[in-house]
Amino acid sequence: MGREYGVTHGTEDGLAVVRVQGEIDLMTADALRDELCAAVQAAPVVMVDLSGVGFLDSTGVRSLFDAYKCAADLGHHLYVRDAQQWVAKVLDVTGVGRLLTPPAPKS
Repeated sequence: MGREYGVTHGTEDGLAVVRVQGEIDLMTADALRDELCAAVQAAPVVMVDLSGVGFLDSTGVRSLFDAYKCAADLGHHLYVRDAQQWVAKVLDVTGVGRLLTPPAPKS
C-alpha cells in the first residue's frame, strides 16, 4: 500500500463505490469528507473501499463519520468495506466501524 492519497469512483453491481488509497490523516481528511459527501448526494448507497488505506487517524475517522451524517441527512447510506489491520482496529475501537458496516445480505 502506497502512502500517496487518492480517490477513485466507480460502480459494482449497480452500487456506487469509492476506492481510497494511501493515508487518511490531517492532510487528507477534509478532501475525503468532501469526496464522500458529494458521492452520497449523487447515489443513495455508497460503499467506501478502504483496502488501499494503510493509515487512519482521528481526523480520518471524523471524515468518515461526517460523510455518514451527510448520507443520513439525505436518507442515504454510506458503508465501508475491506479495512485492513490498523485501519480496521481504529474503526472498531472508536465504534465508527459499527455505524459503517453494511447490512448482512438477505437470504
